[in-house]
Amino acid sequence: MSRQRFVVVDIETTGNAPRKGNKIIQIAAVVVEEGKIIDRYMSFVNPEHEIPVFIEQLTGISNDLVKDAPTFAEIAEEISSIIKDSYFVAHNVYFDFSFLQEELKQAGFEQLTCPILDTVELSRVMFPTANGYKLTEICGELNIEYVNPHRADNDAEVTASLLLRILKKIERLPSVTLQQLERLSKSFISDLDELLSEIISDKLITLTDGKNNEQIEICRKLAIKKKEDLKSDKEDIIQEDDDFSLFLDSILNENSKLKDAIPFFEVRNEQKRIAAEIMDSFLTYQHMLIEAGTGTGKTLAYLIPAIYYAKKIKKRIIISTYTINLQAQIMEKEIPLLKSIMPFSFEAAILKGQKNYLCLHKFEQALYENNDNYDEILTKAQILIWLTETETGDIDELNIPSGGKMLWDRISYDSFVSNHKKNPYYEKCFYKHARKNAENAHILITNHAMLLADLAREGEILKPYEQVIVDEAHHLESVASEHLGHRLNYVSMHLKLSRLGTMQSDGLLKQVYEIVRKRNEASVTDFSKIEKILSGYGEDSDLFFTSLHSYVLNKRKNPSMNRITYRFSSSDYNNRTWDSLLELIKRMIFSLIDLARLMEKHKLLLEENEHSTMNGKERQLLIQYIDIQSFLLKFKQSLQYLFLETDERFVTWIEIEAKGAKNAVSVYTQPVSVTDFLADSFFTHKKSVILTSATLTVNNSFQYFIEQLGLTDFYPKQLKLESPFDYERQVKLLVPSDMPSVSEVDTDEYVEAVTANISTIAQITDGKLLVLFTAYDMLRKTYELLKEDVTLDEFVIMGQGTSSGSRSKLMKTFKQFNKGILLGTNSFWEGIDFQGEDLTALIIVRLPFSAPDDPIVSAKCEYMKKNGQVPFLHYSLPEAIIRFKQGFGRLIRSRRDRGLLFVFDKRIITTDYGKSFIQSVPKMDLQVKEMSELTHIMEAWKDA
Repeated sequence: MSRQRFVVVDIETTGNAPRKGNKIIQIAAVVVEEGKIIDRYMSFVNPEHEIPVFIEQLTGISNDLVKDAPTFAEIAEEISSIIKDSYFVAHNVYFDFSFLQEELKQAGFEQLTCPILDTVELSRVMFPTANGYKLTEICGELNIEYVNPHRADNDAEVTASLLLRILKKIERLPSVTLQQLERLSKSFISDLDELLSEIISDKLITLTDGKNNEQIEICRKLAIKKKEDLKSDKEDIIQEDDDFSLFLDSILNENSKLKDAIPFFEVRNEQKRIAAEIMDSFLTYQHMLIEAGTGTGKTLAYLIPAIYYAKKIKKRIIISTYTINLQAQIMEKEIPLLKSIMPFSFEAAILKGQKNYLCLHKFEQALYENNDNYDEILTKAQILIWLTETETGDIDELNIPSGGKMLWDRISYDSFVSNHKKNPYYEKCFYKHARKNAENAHILITNHAMLLADLAREGEILKPYEQVIVDEAHHLESVASEHLGHRLNYVSMHLKLSRLGTMQSDGLLKQVYEIVRKRNEASVTDFSKIEKILSGYGEDSDLFFTSLHSYVLNKRKNPSMNRITYRFSSSDYNNRTWDSLLELIKRMIFSLIDLARLMEKHKLLLEENEHSTMNGKERQLLIQYIDIQSFLLKFKQSLQYLFLETDERFVTWIEIEAKGAKNAVSVYTQPVSVTDFLADSFFTHKKSVILTSATLTVNNSFQYFIEQLGLTDFYPKQLKLESPFDYERQVKLLVPSDMPSVSEVDTDEYVEAVTANISTIAQITDGKLLVLFTAYDMLRKTYELLKEDVTLDEFVIMGQGTSSGSRSKLMKTFKQFNKGILLGTNSFWEGIDFQGEDLTALIIVRLPFSAPDDPIVSAKCEYMKKNGQVPFLHYSLPEAIIRFKQGFGRLIRSRRDRGLLFVFDKRIITTDYGKSFIQSVPKMDLQVKEMSELTHIMEAWKDA
């Protein structure tokens, strides 16, 4: 353990700005030496002014508590003496350090000159897979007990414990990792380099490096965790005449081993039926649709027959999901559980897209780049540590800063560098390891995008398979549409052109020129031509995207939303503005053809020098150069397809940000229907495709889903199982009859009524509300009105898109408070779980019909009209019902949950089609009354 002295400091203050009069109200210090806490200090501090109410609520520190405490000036000398000749350590060190410096200055004392360590930064580096780095989050990950947060003494104590964990982990790292880390640490906030140097010296002197590290191997300049490939199955355990029903009874019974692993485990008939029907589909080579409500145990129910059948036929079965979360749940929770109870061994693996996996060779090269981008340096440090822990090299394990994503794009696997025979890490390749495991596993878990990419590559990615279970199957159609479409945008083109640079900059163009020049290649003269073409093309590209932006704004005057979509069609081709755009597009295409032709010569140079003196760095630069050439060719193809070719089977649209940059433009095209593609390319070639989700039926029928996916001619088996939850006891459906009708008032009046009702519900239920919207504009207006409501001061109010933070961050914050209102749209309608007291009530503001002017919606409606169908009945209504079911699914996640469901849209009870929404969800107590009467029901519900 380091011989240095560390003083871990935490302060509570009246605000964030000491120069504006904010003061310290509590300070604590914990002294660490020789790996132990040897001393503690704490004092309340009299700020000599009132403590703000919200600070008192946050910290529990009142004016009475500090009125007899010393002022900071009275304890300043003592504080300075404690910190002297020590490392100053804090969680978010700049805040505590700068605040303390200002207080010392105001008290007339010298400034601190000690080195600093930031445990936020060090936690990011040393625990790169943690879900979060707030003190509460990282302590939870590391099982460090943390009570009474936002009190300086408690915060300093747990930060000291965190520091000790960090130091211990640093000391266990191999010297090669520490040496790389030491070089990177010169750009850290923390003064870590001297500490690392001391630890490296100790390892070399005591010869302790490598001990207790049997799982680590040193490859060139990287320390990586050893990994083992899955072995192919040679067991012959399940015989042809074995009875699956007997096997299933042995796994799912009252005395099952699952009782020890799953709290409140009980045998569910629904679960056994799903498993039995899937096995029957496998044996009879049938496709099947399964809608299984929440709580049926669907995931285990399909894994059991999949594993059994895979062992029986000695072939893989594919499990495809839409979300990363479900993939992780299956691999990290369900698979280990089944391995512990199955009477035979089996193997499971995950395979994702190439870009998910790290290329060790490219990362090694990146380590030596001269780069002062803090996020990229931090990401490199995180990856160094992660390499000693990961067996997958999958970015989804990492929690890297947003600025590290561009680095990952440069160091992820590609088929040129990573798969090259001269790659020194060829045998250690993470993607190769994942592919090999995928081939040897009984169960291969992947995602819908990979499933569809494999179809396009004729099985090259996933290798041949005959049985597949598609979970979250309601997303398959939209993923297929995206996969078959095209997309181009300004940002991706701009990044590629910036990476190329010019002959005057130190970009890729100049670097490749030097490689070519060294070999006296005749193609050196091509670089001046390339530079000239790039200059003209860059100007044309900027003009093209800004012109598209202006075109859309002129077509959509006075937009209410910042993000605008405009669907264009053949009618746009008959005006002068569009004609000038087409001329510009043709000029860009000719430039791209010329660029690709000239750059192709340098691709040949790489092939000709395959076995020559070209070093790894030169080869990598050339490959990056060729990668840009490939991108330019694809961009040219997309331009042609999007603007110069017409195909009535596809819908094309432009998206812009009205208030954003004038070139912030994306263009998309997608097929109106994927039924023929899925039927001909997917279902025809598989023996059994099992499609399952909690939301596949409309009006208790699978017909809509069958038609959308092209399953009509396959006559799939169908199974619909209700949730085992007692919804009549657990839920009340409340519809305020005095809500104005959506069509009778303007948006502002409707929003005022929505806000008033949310406020009433919040105050009576005194808990946590999730409010689902169909339009962001209405969400934003409601959020602003709720924030102005003084009666909601005790509630934390959050809105998707109104503050910084992803969906997962909003959810984490929401769960931390006892009283909260969370407003969400789009992604909040599904895929989020709130259990128990995490959610008191769910409010659906409007029935979730898609906007009629949405490009895909309008194109589908036109397509249906041409085919003699009624778009509302055959598309808009079924889609809205499925969305409604998804939203409803957020409320009850277990048998112990209770909740109120409010629907503010009266169409659910005043229209004929409204009954379809009510019938689509489980039967529950429905009350349609004025809000004043519903308040009594809420109060009785709360007290029950």
